[in-house]
Amino acid sequence: MQMSSFYSSSTLPLILLLLLLCVRLCSGLVEHRCTFDKRTRDGAPLPMVRELPRKGQGAFQAYTASEPEWGPLRIVFFTEDLKNKSRYCTAEGDMRPDYEGNTVKCEKKHILTEEKRALLVNKLLPDSIKLHSDRLLVQPTELFVLPPSFVGACTLFLIPDGHFTEGITGADFILYVAAGPTHDVNVAWGVPCALRSGGRPAVGALNFGPQHISSRQDLSRAVAHEIAHALGFSVQLFTESKMVTKLSKIRGKSNVLVVSSEKTREVTRKHFNCDRAPGMELEDEGGAGTAQSHWERRNAKDEIMAGVAGIGYYSAMTMAAFEDLGYYRANWGMEEVMGWGRNTGCDFLEEKCVNNGTTKYPDMFCVDGSFLFQCTSDHLALGVCGLFDFGRDLHPVYRYFKYPSMGGSPSELTDYCPVIMPSGEGACTNTLKNFTGCRVGPNSRCVESDLLRFNSVTIGAICVEVSCEHKGVASIRYVGDDTWYPCPEGHRLKPGPPFTRGHIICPRYTDICTTLASAVLKPTLDNNTFQKLLTPVEGTVQRSFSKPLEMKENDARKKHFGVNAGSVAVIPSLPWLLLCSLLGALLGI
Repeated sequence: MQMSSFYSSSTLPLILLLLLLCVRLCSGLVEHRCTFDKRTRDGAPLPMVRELPRKGQGAFQAYTASEPEWGPLRIVFFTEDLKNKSRYCTAEGDMRPDYEGNTVKCEKKHILTEEKRALLVNKLLPDSIKLHSDRLLVQPTELFVLPPSFVGACTLFLIPDGHFTEGITGADFILYVAAGPTHDVNVAWGVPCALRSGGRPAVGALNFGPQHISSRQDLSRAVAHEIAHALGFSVQLFTESKMVTKLSKIRGKSNVLVVSSEKTREVTRKHFNCDRAPGMELEDEGGAGTAQSHWERRNAKDEIMAGVAGIGYYSAMTMAAFEDLGYYRANWGMEEVMGWGRNTGCDFLEEKCVNNGTTKYPDMFCVDGSFLFQCTSDHLALGVCGLFDFGRDLHPVYRYFKYPSMGGSPSELTDYCPVIMPSGEGACTNTLKNFTGCRVGPNSRCVESDLLRFNSVTIGAICVEVSCEHKGVASIRYVGDDTWYPCPEGHRLKPGPPFTRGHIICPRYTDICTTLASAVLKPTLDNNTFQKLLTPVEGTVQRSFSKPLEMKENDARKKHFGVNAGSVAVIPSLPWLLLCSLLGALLGI
């Protein structure tokens, strides 16, 4: 019996959603889905701050002086809502504000402990802010006074009275921070509250879900994403600055919004190596909360301004968009290299990700139903190919396989292109769970392997600990051996016991070190030892964006789905394995 004839259209999405939980839940990864557009769409115009001259300087002097020099963006945050116990959860059952206009009942996970508050104030916020202050320049603001009132969510935050009277000095942007309960898919959310006379946001608000506060390194990237929205990364401001063009017939889609302003178009063409790219596409999936004010994730999955947070590279595209707004300048040289889409050429932007079950881009998209682990594109986790049979034909734009009902997960926002999705508890940084053959920890990353066998078991990708102290060449150490080994890009490393066969394939340095370079605090190898170990590394493995996969779609379907089943390839932890088995029985898998 065909699944589509057995289940109603209302039941199928629920089943698929539960199957997705088998992949996403317990992965140990930060799962952040931004809802910025929902919070700001159809909002009232933002009020203006009042800019005042410095003490001892007349107004005429202030407004006729020569144009000030550009300097690093100074972001100062205030935490009045974290100092008042009636404004955050202290115990299960408390009734507290969620800073969206509601009072909600606190669960245990929502409690803001002293340790979490200290981590937020002393680590997460400074790290997130530094990502912007290192890369954005502004004309400094001497002194500004807040408007008498705000609009929207900004009215719900506590603000010192003096900010409305005496004003704020020594800051170009101020951020009011709270820690009210958020929905599980939202690590945090940020919005702009007021503008300067030239249009640049001067005030913002940020609410951080206490349940997400931890020492995870990738967490600061999700917070920096929300701060970027407060700083002006929004389709509204892009449109006001005449940066957006609406195009049709992009990969069969119509009414696609593209940031086509000069600098953004230039760096987009350079990144993708496509001299006819019209600019950087904006997201058109994810509903009202995510569409438009994010980069198209199909094209920029691992970028900091993609709609679903991941490793979050602060790339040249985001820096260029800020610069094209006119009131920021980018600190060029500080952009981070994102491997996703790099040098893929115009075909990547103009053609389908998968064509008749074959892809030119196996480093990004997958058609392989193998149950051996592979690395997610950000190298943060072990994963498997997220390939579904939806039991109904997909829209013609999203048909990539012989079977029109097959495609990737819509939750990935990749235009139904299948990608490697993290497996249950498969995060390499998840210290609570260790997979066979893996060395997990805060500085661990996923690497691919070639016929690697752990004792007598053939395994796929593994987690290794990474050191990036020798620029350009990463060092790794694997489970069962505390020695650090140089791992130059594209080379193969033959590990010793407990591995009995196969090789580790060394990834690109930028893929594992860009967001890890400052994480290793103690030396791993002195230079002489490093050079000696570098010599015997085994021969190279050629990496290619253009080599088609050997496995075709129909083979993957037989291996992975059976004839009429609807599923996703996952290897979840036991509780989710039981759930998936139950669902599998229900679906006839």
